[in-house]
Amino acid sequence: MDPVTAAATTIISAPYFLKILEMVLNLGPIGLVLVVWYFDKQKTDDVLRIYSANMQTMFDKYTQDMHEMRQMYLTNASLVKRYADMAGDLKEIITLSTQTMTRLVDRIDREVCK
Repeated sequence: MDPVTAAATTIISAPYFLKILEMVLNLGPIGLVLVVWYFDKQKTDDVLRIYSANMQTMFDKYTQDMHEMRQMYLTNASLVKRYADMAGDLKEIITLSTQTMTRLVDRIDREVCK
């Protein structure tokens, strides 16, 4: 027996194939449409299941990335607050230094001009 005949015999002897063939013969073109629709629906369901799993993976990754971005934002906001405090302290130091230098110059001017 050649391979094509053996394969055809195996397929035809499968119980599900015989039931499908019987249904198609009994229902005619409508049965053929129903069989094609059924297998198409199975394939569509598989594609949707894979798509849903992929979308869930992408959503989980997006959520993780957003959490990391929020942490970076909070860290940066804290850094900005500390920098503002440091800048305020530096402003006070510069003001005091300027006042001291002004008083020193005034005193030198008074002592030298006498």
